[in-house]
Amino acid sequence: MRRRTGGSPRGMKVEQPDVPIRTCLGCGRRRPKAELVRLVLDASGQPTTESGRAIQARGAYLCGPGCLKAAVKRKAFGRAFKGRARSVDPERLWVALGGEVGGWR
Repeated sequence: MRRRTGGSPRGMKVEQPDVPIRTCLGCGRRRPKAELVRLVLDASGQPTTESGRAIQARGAYLCGPGCLKAAVKRKAFGRAFKGRARSVDPERLWVALGGEVGGWR
């Protein structure tokens, strides 16, 4: 199935292939799944980045380290993981998302 979008100069519809769209926990922007970082809960209930293999579990998405602060402030992890997330360690997530060590605050 293809998604139709408007915006062509003559009012014609342009077809785009279906691409999975996900929402960032931090900024709330909707983007293609491939542009976001997927987070899953580890065995201790801490959100962590998916380590290359597809984990069949509830996931949440972030644009990158910049959106992590907004997600923590909004307490979005508890909602995204339906209350299964334990206390979030933002420093650990910051480093996993590519931020420099000690740069969380």
